[in-house]
Amino acid sequence: MQIKKSFIVNDEGEIQSVVLDYKYYQRIEESLLDYGLSKAMEEVEDDDELDLDETKLKLRYKNEG
Repeated sequence: MQIKKSFIVNDEGEIQSVVLDYKYYQRIEESLLDYGLSKAMEEVEDDDELDLDETKLKLRYKNEG
């Protein structure tokens, strides 16, 4: 896949920024968010599940010190 991009350079010709097509940027952002979500899900995969009442009790205990 060819990525259409433009560069913004400083007076010395060093690349300072890259400009991407907005739709392509959205695809990149969505992919990164999906990847982050999958990593977060993997981290808690083996954690015990709590029902709502158990969670409220744990949060109340945590907030009380």
